[in-house]
Amino acid sequence: MNSTATHNTIDSSETQGGQPIHVVIVGGGYAGLSALITLRKAAPDARITLIDPKPWHLIITRLHETIHRPLESIRISYETLAERFQFDHRQYAVDIDENRLKDWQDQRTIKLDTETLHFDFLLIATGASSGMPLRRPNFYDLTALTLNSGAEILERFVSNGGPEKTINLIGGGPTGIQFALEIDHVLKAMHADFRLNVYDAHVKLLGQFPHAFGDYVEQRMIEKRIAFMPEWHFESSAEQMAYLVHKQGERHNIPDSQLTLLLTGKKPQPLWHANSSGQIRLGKQTLTRIFTAGDCSHYDMMGSNSMTAQSALRKGRAAAKNILLEAGLTRFCLPYMHRDIGYVLSLGPSDAVGWVGNPGNIVKGVPAYLIKETTEMQYDLLLSGVDSYIG
Repeated sequence: MNSTATHNTIDSSETQGGQPIHVVIVGGGYAGLSALITLRKAAPDARITLIDPKPWHLIITRLHETIHRPLESIRISYETLAERFQFDHRQYAVDIDENRLKDWQDQRTIKLDTETLHFDFLLIATGASSGMPLRRPNFYDLTALTLNSGAEILERFVSNGGPEKTINLIGGGPTGIQFALEIDHVLKAMHADFRLNVYDAHVKLLGQFPHAFGDYVEQRMIEKRIAFMPEWHFESSAEQMAYLVHKQGERHNIPDSQLTLLLTGKKPQPLWHANSSGQIRLGKQTLTRIFTAGDCSHYDMMGSNSMTAQSALRKGRAAAKNILLEAGLTRFCLPYMHRDIGYVLSLGPSDAVGWVGNPGNIVKGVPAYLIKETTEMQYDLLLSGVDSYIG
């Protein structure tokens, strides 16, 4: 492969020397796979390498369902996907900083432990992380829940003696609420004696959504006797101690005898600023060969930068299309303009709440649940090779 070829006299899938372009994607989440599948469909001859430290892709929008289904059911191995979409997978964790990005832009190579990959374009889609883990009994953060079966965690906790079980769910955002309602349903089906507390730093649940959204969730929690504890936040110490701290200063130690799920959200580390086409900008410099998508990216202009699977998918598709445009004759990229068209939150079997079309159009109950399931099925189809997304 001629890794020094320019792209001013080529079509969108070949280098100037007639070789297929090589695109390296770092991160195999929603954005990375969406970009990969879009590239494969539009450029059948392109060479694609995916770098991700895990052996599998996780359908994380279904993670709360692992309270009652096997964790393996929402994992799909990169080996299986590589056979389906014809790409190479390198199981490797890449350290990324501004200096490395500049070097990669200039040299068009990325060094791994055992090889050096030459590329024409690079996509950074590493997502966001839930922070440093706290290692203590009966304590799980989001990362731990992607590695340990939620159903087994719950079964072990219930079987370990004691008349009443206390479960603390810290973080009343979308992920926390979905877990809370699933846990409540499963434990009641087991006839377990338990107390479920949902702690959140804010006075009202889901304040970033329309009021009707949070009102519906709070009403469901009251009906199910799930306790909402507002204005509490989580703190930990270097000694691996865990605390709940109230806005007014009250402070409680979290005992190991209680099951605690820390679901306070994820943060991109770092967050890459990109132009409206998805090309990374470092100060005034645009890295024309390095794109970014997903939770680790913030695009200029009007497109959605929400940290959702929907936004990650759309950014990944847009970045892939712009990579091919940048590789073509015009070298002209299109702005990412996608706006969120809805958001639905699962509230256990056959129940959900969300908005569709515009934030004021609230859907609840079974209709919302069916919309949620349809959205999940659409992504399942994409991973199977059937792309039903428009645009």
